Amino acid sequence: MDIEQYKKLAKQAREENNTEDAKTYYNKVREEEPENGEAKFFYAYYSLYEGKNSEIGTRFKYLCNAVLPSVNLVKQSDEAKEDKLKTIDDIVNTFVPETWALIRYMNHKNREQKVGDSYVRVFDSGEIAQCCKTGINALKELGDKLDGLFGDDSECKRIAVIAYKEFVSLAQKWYAYVEKGEAEIYAAKIKKIDPSYEMPKKAGCISFADKKQ
Repeated sequence: MDIEQYKKLAKQAREENNTEDAKTYYNKVREEEPENGEAKFFYAYYSLYEGKNSEIGTRFKYLCNAVLPSVNLVKQSDEAKEDKLKTIDDIVNTFVPETWALIRYMNHKNREQKVGDSYVRVFDSGEIAQCCKTGINALKELGDKLDGLFGDDSECKRIAVIAYKEFVSLAQKWYAYVEKGEAEIYAAKIKKIDPSYEMPKKAGCISFADKKQ
């Protein structure tokens, strides 16, 4: 098969939530076209929960490190602008929920098995906190990258707001992991693009509970 067929099969597998085939075909695309941003991101994404739990922090860091270069590669590709924005939108909407999803996963794992009166700790609190910091920072940087990626393009700015909103939401919940005042700064950026936006209230205490503001 040629690279276009691999791309088509990878997208089809992704739409069907067939993670194994999606990873396989995106890897084929990476091998044939190392500068393909879509394949670079989604291969890292589908690799996140594979392997040992002890490796998940490293794999999450790799995913966070991959998202900006992936967006840049999509921007630099020969595709039409409309197609570029569609791919970037897919990347953003896949990446943005992942910090929250990962922390839930880590905490659920810490409550799965009990020995006597104590749960088996799969992840220590320092590792969870580091994933929080890594994810929140990546969301902020992603929004900043998208905000000016295509100049004043309204569609790209709409996509940027997706990342900004998640950054503010998590910053209000896990405020120890962001610089003081950053949530307010980014809420103001959101309101310039989406005047109807209302900033979520700051949590009374830092919590990794399942309910997000």
